Amino acid sequence: MKQKDKKNDSVPAEKYSEEWIHDTWGWDTPEEFIRTQGRNLRPRVLKAIDLADLSEGMKILDIGCGRGEVVLHCARMGVYSVGVDYSREIIEIADAARAAHSEQEQELIVFICDDVKNLETRDKFDRIFMLDLVEHLHDWELLELFEYCHKVLAPDGCIVIHTLPNRWVYEITYRRLLRLFMPWLPKNPRSEFEKAIHVNEMSIVHLSNILREGGFKSRVWLQDLIVEQAKWHKKQPLSDKRGRLYSWLANPVIGLMYKLIARTPLKVFIVNEMFAVGWKFEGALSVEIPFRLTESLVIWLLSRRELINEVSLQGKLFLR
Repeated sequence: MKQKDKKNDSVPAEKYSEEWIHDTWGWDTPEEFIRTQGRNLRPRVLKAIDLADLSEGMKILDIGCGRGEVVLHCARMGVYSVGVDYSREIIEIADAARAAHSEQEQELIVFICDDVKNLETRDKFDRIFMLDLVEHLHDWELLELFEYCHKVLAPDGCIVIHTLPNRWVYEITYRRLLRLFMPWLPKNPRSEFEKAIHVNEMSIVHLSNILREGGFKSRVWLQDLIVEQAKWHKKQPLSDKRGRLYSWLANPVIGLMYKLIARTPLKVFIVNEMFAVGWKFEGALSVEIPFRLTESLVIWLLSRRELINEVSLQGKLFLR
């Protein structure tokens, strides 16, 4: 594919408009976000920050930083924090939230509206965050991004990734199982807007493979956080399909049943939250990350070239 064609294939910044901003965060509106200095952290953001094992004096880079909650939180911990996003509207919210912090904290906060690959820096970052980003980028964009990360990541640093949805939940559980018993459900659960911006939804296998192709050692796993997310939205429930799902999961019995199933190997078909940690060199990882036998075994089996070549056309759904 020619470079020009590639660029035309990217999701344009204009897609991430004020309407998208309001729809994505629900009750935590831009006004509320600025008023609270971005302290209403969603469960997956808290989990990602916890995984990073930060300490005062570190330097972090948040790629696709959105409103900047990771950057703001890390700065309050004494971490020099740079956030980059190519949506002008969302960076304006981040800048307004930065201005609500103390002068000392503001010195640790930098927001930039640009493609991160245009950022020229001599800094080496101890941690790089990519939260809810990879599903918006094609593989060729991710490989270019990983190449940049290699240049700016400290030797003992790591990248922390979160993405959703888990493609298998939609393509296998929803399409092949739920619709078998409930054929009145729409063939595709995604909204038209989701179809436009989610150009590369991941499976644990695909994310592991693209990280390896990008030169990173990695561990990829599924993290059950949807019940916690439902509780986070309980302050003012969403009115869309997410709100209906969260309301359903807020039921203690249903929530407990889901939690129990999510601890079994069936999680690869029902858990939607995916995390990954990547590092550059064997033995250089400086954070503790969980080892999940189910995910590791599935990734190992389905990443074997000889097995991939043997799968049927139907089985290819498992590889994306």
